[in-house]
Amino acid sequence: MISGPNDGPELIERTIILPPNFPYRRLRALGEMLEADGVFVPGYWPPPVGLCHPNAFIFETHFEKIQTILLPDRNIVSRMVKIAAGATMDARLRKIAAIKAFCHFLDIQIEPAVAFHELAQTQGNDAANLELARFRDADNADPYPWLDLALGNLDALGPTEPQHPPESHDLAFPLRRWRRNYIAALKIAELELSGGPNLERMLKLLAWMRDDFIIAGPAALLASIYFAPNSPPRRGLFKQLRSSNRLRALDGVRNAAWDLTHLSEMIRKVNEANAGPLRLLFASFDEGLRSLARLLFATSAHGFSEVRLVEELIPWWSRAHAERIAKSLAELLADLNDEGRKQRQANAPVSIDEMIRQGEQALLSAPGIS
Repeated sequence: MISGPNDGPELIERTIILPPNFPYRRLRALGEMLEADGVFVPGYWPPPVGLCHPNAFIFETHFEKIQTILLPDRNIVSRMVKIAAGATMDARLRKIAAIKAFCHFLDIQIEPAVAFHELAQTQGNDAANLELARFRDADNADPYPWLDLALGNLDALGPTEPQHPPESHDLAFPLRRWRRNYIAALKIAELELSGGPNLERMLKLLAWMRDDFIIAGPAALLASIYFAPNSPPRRGLFKQLRSSNRLRALDGVRNAAWDLTHLSEMIRKVNEANAGPLRLLFASFDEGLRSLARLLFATSAHGFSEVRLVEELIPWWSRAHAERIAKSLAELLADLNDEGRKQRQANAPVSIDEMIRQGEQALLSAPGIS
């Protein structure tokens, strides 16, 4: 649709000639499957035709010269690798195959960098570099067998020989963003275990960020879901927090910090893209993580909106409490560039390493109940 200086809108019809073997109808079926599962969270406003309709991606690629990038969580990346290695198919792996085929045919670039840093932290550089090589095999594989697999032909794809030798990237190097997200996640866990009213825990977290830490928007929004009283999608955000095995609780908090790192990376890329020729999609089968991604985009991309945050929180909080949280977070963000606060932070007597040590000690010493 275009508009001239003195004219009303005029509809322009444009035609794209697709290759003869382009599997358009089957991609429509995959799009309907993926949209029904809600596996994608867009970092942009979806087009009227639908988020997963092939027409949207074909139009944006050919006419608007837009590149779409998919940011998958580690579970999706690892399952793509399993398929390439010949894993026995199940319903979840078929959906992973659908993601791979959908992205390949519609020129959606899969960018899983944070996922390999997460793997390297838990299993070491060798394992992460090996999985990275196998992911490249999967990403560059012939998409037609993956398409057949996604649509029910479980024999369409057998194990393949490795095509890319492992490299020697230092993927285990600590990411500064993850370390800060880890501190915030440890604090959220500490407040959750301390008990007290839901709103009080939320406001204590925001006060701690203001006085003793940094203003970590993604972590604050995760807490606004996790501390909420009215059936929030919190399952999986802090796994085994109350386990009698406190090391498992610690692993759950580390996982939550990686979730925050994936999503803060998405928001960073969305804001960098602004109105440019990039579109970002986040992909996960974790409902809680997708809810957090939607909340982050709705309230953080292109500037914070206090009014929008209130509306997003109302399903999980009373209106009065949602307004209190949104107002407190807005005040916090207004101080983001306050020189006095920055100076206090620079002169803080507690280092990042010490904050991690204290947070871990508090979590490990808390009693488990299961």
